[in-house]
Amino acid sequence: MKTEEEKKHIEKKIFDTARQNLQTTGADRPEVKWLQERMACIQRRYKLKSKIQVDRLLCERMLGREPRTGTESLKIRYWRTGRYTPVNREQCLRLAGALELTEEEKRFLIQGYFDRSETVYDTPEKWNSAPCIEKCSLLQKLEERYLAGIPRELLEELHIRPEERGKYFRHIYFTDAFHYVTVPGERSIRTLRKHITSTRYDSELRRQMRLQGEIPRRTMLRHLIILNGPAICLESVNEQLDLLGYLPLDREHTMTGGERLDALVIQLLESYREIYDPLCPGDSHAWLQKMCRRLDAFFAEQGKPRMRFMHFKALEL
Repeated sequence: MKTEEEKKHIEKKIFDTARQNLQTTGADRPEVKWLQERMACIQRRYKLKSKIQVDRLLCERMLGREPRTGTESLKIRYWRTGRYTPVNREQCLRLAGALELTEEEKRFLIQGYFDRSETVYDTPEKWNSAPCIEKCSLLQKLEERYLAGIPRELLEELHIRPEERGKYFRHIYFTDAFHYVTVPGERSIRTLRKHITSTRYDSELRRQMRLQGEIPRRTMLRHLIILNGPAICLESVNEQLDLLGYLPLDREHTMTGGERLDALVIQLLESYREIYDPLCPGDSHAWLQKMCRRLDAFFAEQGKPRMRFMHFKALEL
């Protein structure tokens, strides 16, 4: 059991990491520097004299024709400088082809640079594929373990019979999510529980748990943090992210806007390991939830919505 002084020191390290995110930009991304190196390879390979020529060549390959105007190749320059990223997976894959990337490099472009899963399952045929079924099986096991760990008193408060908890996953999840975020205004979490219905979140959560369509890495990370409950640890989360096709947490990884969310979550989970008391898992988990709420409030106040990793739109009233 950590003393209050030790806890304060641990919490300070977490917020020191959080504050480092306030000045980051897309241009600072190591993934952008990696992309610049791939573009430099194309320039050397084809003996092009300038980056503008590289931009035009890549644009031509992506369009299947020569750029009609200078502005058509401008997006390549923006990607090269980190100002923007491709608008979708298809555009990102076209860029991979234009850059003549290897399969390993293409995987990093999607997982690292674009910050998405390696594969998207967006058709019934893909939903029934063996890889998708295997990944959904992991999420199903996490869901079952999560529901099994819900205290009886909470189920009673929600008027849910213990033997029927499986029918109310989305309602339990939605209610639990409030423990990780800052509640707006003066209303308490308990008051919100009484007045919120999670029906509007039902279809979205169902789709995500079945891996149907594009699911942002940050969204999946939030699911894993909630579903792992008190037993959460960095190693498990990384193993799960990897199995689900996402880049495991990496201190050097950045989101598409340059935010270093990974470094923060790693610091948070490593701190939780120090705090965790196997004799009082509930108290330890309450500390983790409290830290998530404090971080959520911090980034909300600083105007950094993308760093509010436990927040999602359905929580807004």
